[in-house]
Amino acid sequence: MALESSPATKLPKSTTEVSWLCVLCSAWFAAFFVYFSYIPLWHTDIWGHVAYGQWMLDHGRLPDVDPFVELAQSTPVVATAWLSQLLFGILERSGGPERLSCAYAVISISIYLIVAVLHQMRTQRAGFAVGCSVLTWLIGWNRHLVIRPELLGLLFFVTLLALLSSAGLIGFDRLTAVPSPPARSAVHRWIVRGTVALLFVLWANLHGSFAVGLVVLGILTAGCFAEEFWRDRSFLRLRTQDAIREPLVLLLIALAATLVNPYGIWLPVYVARFGSHPNMTTISEWQPPGILSVTGMAVAVGTALFLITLPFRQQRVRVSEWILLLVFTIAVCFRERMVSWYAPVAVLALAPGLFRLWVKFDASTYMTRLQKILNQQSRIQTALVVLFVWLAFSFSPISQPILGGRQRPPGQLFRNQTPLGITIHLKQSAPTGRIANPQWWGDWLAWAGPPGLKVMMTTNSLHLVPARHFDNYTAISWAHVGLDKRLDEYEVQRIVVDTAVQKELAKYIYHSPKWGIEYQDSQGIVAIRRKPD
Repeated sequence: MALESSPATKLPKSTTEVSWLCVLCSAWFAAFFVYFSYIPLWHTDIWGHVAYGQWMLDHGRLPDVDPFVELAQSTPVVATAWLSQLLFGILERSGGPERLSCAYAVISISIYLIVAVLHQMRTQRAGFAVGCSVLTWLIGWNRHLVIRPELLGLLFFVTLLALLSSAGLIGFDRLTAVPSPPARSAVHRWIVRGTVALLFVLWANLHGSFAVGLVVLGILTAGCFAEEFWRDRSFLRLRTQDAIREPLVLLLIALAATLVNPYGIWLPVYVARFGSHPNMTTISEWQPPGILSVTGMAVAVGTALFLITLPFRQQRVRVSEWILLLVFTIAVCFRERMVSWYAPVAVLALAPGLFRLWVKFDASTYMTRLQKILNQQSRIQTALVVLFVWLAFSFSPISQPILGGRQRPPGQLFRNQTPLGITIHLKQSAPTGRIANPQWWGDWLAWAGPPGLKVMMTTNSLHLVPARHFDNYTAISWAHVGLDKRLDEYEVQRIVVDTAVQKELAKYIYHSPKWGIEYQDSQGIVAIRRKPD
């Protein structure tokens, strides 16, 4: 369903303009890559994923139960991210945490490059495409600070959107007067189908977010069905409509591809039920965002921009577009972590209205003056693009194996909330018995602490620990009534306290005659149970 192009979009193209835009875009993405390269590694669940991956490397199989948390070993493990964990384990074992940091930078920049390509295909405007990429990052930036399997899921998500856009199934058709390439031929359709199959086979083994991709294909199918039925008012004619057949075929291919995993049909079932686990509701990212939170404001701004730019659109809003935007907006209102998937969908919906405003700016005298000032030597432009790429490579840690140089010290490589001093102390003291630890430090301690350390809780075990144990852990962590009894019941020998967060527990340790402070630094304390007199 090609839309009629507007005369306003038929702007003359200048080779000089495109070349210099390529230079500016290259400079932006080079700086963006360096930015991602120096974001410290987070102190939370990434280390649990690394530990799982290295456990799989050592044992040559998937874990049946959580190998690091005793309290969770009564619940079978469904490793929805086993392939990501294996990849992280290999990366860390081959190059240390620095290699993980490089992987984070490569994955992150790939996400926003694909978003830029998606909007470049729609508009044929490099500057506008990069602007959409930046807007996508701004809306969901607080979810992209951590390397975790979710990041790989997001990479596959934007790749799916780009594939669907290239097939003319999403992206709501081209926004310019550029003729459609032979992208919707039979050959191209089969290429898209094969790529979608491969995408979902990998995605289903990398992260449970493959379900989000299925939702997109389902919404696309339902939206096309509704539009065609409303136009023809006949169910019989729907069977012959290509507009319905292709998204339905892709949905069926994707559903079949997700079954290629170690758990078969039970994986989609498990993923569908995962978010409703009662233990997960205690984690902030699984809760609704506050109105004044970063996520809440991002959604509010995205919605406001959509409504403001709606009158500027020269296209009708398709049913699929309305449903997609509505579903993902509702999803992020119930789960803060859904902002990762909301961001690219929101920018897709915003793009038509924003593009009309961009065209007016692009045709202004400011751009004409800029073209006259800029040098028209294409060799200089090409050299600058190469220079920016080289600078991004040489100034980032990814160049160390080739160019040499020292690795970053732990204070720069790891986020400052990482309990480095506590970890060193635990390695030196080699504690026996169970330790009560903050859940957000548990994954790190299980990976970086002494071998066999019996941590009480990790982020990756939250959904595996039975409700009674989880309630008791929560009561210990926040120093609720009956703390002594619970510590005795679980035979806790040491308590690790994040003094910036667990202030009540720290106060208890300071005043309790049953516990003595074994180690203390600016981040936390390690308390040991005193022997009775």
